[in-house]
Amino acid sequence: MILAINTATHTHELALLADGKILLEKSWSDSKDDVEKLTPTLAEMLNSLGLNKSEIDSILVVSGPGSFTSLRTGVAFANALASALPAKLYGIDTFELLARKAALTPILVILNAGGLDVGIRHENGTELGPLSELHKFPHEKFSVVSECTETQEDELHSICLEKKWKQIQGHELQTLGETILTFDFSGLQPVKVVEPVYMKGPVITKSTNKWKQ
Repeated sequence: MILAINTATHTHELALLADGKILLEKSWSDSKDDVEKLTPTLAEMLNSLGLNKSEIDSILVVSGPGSFTSLRTGVAFANALASALPAKLYGIDTFELLARKAALTPILVILNAGGLDVGIRHENGTELGPLSELHKFPHEKFSVVSECTETQEDELHSICLEKKWKQIQGHELQTLGETILTFDFSGLQPVKVVEPVYMKGPVITKSTNKWKQ
């Protein structure tokens, strides 16, 4: 049985799959309470199916980028559970997850990177910078899926209208379970530990106290 975990996007998801079928999925909006929510939600899902967590033999977790606290919680939960069961462990980054959820090519995946910056994943790699970087891409070519702030989404919408790009809404995306059924673990390799991925390091203010420097 496969357990898939996503705490990296605005909507958090747990999915259980077996024999090429989705057994059960749960989703909720990011409310910074995943520490209290993940274990009981998984237990509730397993109980409703009459299954035991020992039947989980593969775990897929979204490794980020994403919200610092939520992302670390989901990744730590996956690492601990995979070690305890034991189960094969896989990580997939948020850019790739959203590209697979959209299931369209060519596609631009755009994630908030903090401040005014975004991360832009395209067929040739990933760039970090302002949304104005999108003006260098050609018209009438790309589909766009994003996870940005409200201000960034407004600017992105204007760019998509100008460029005549298809802007994909959340309800048009596949669920986590549907995405796994579509792509399986294509291109992913099992790992011992999944490390959380961030586009920028934490901002640390250096103390003026010489004993803390």
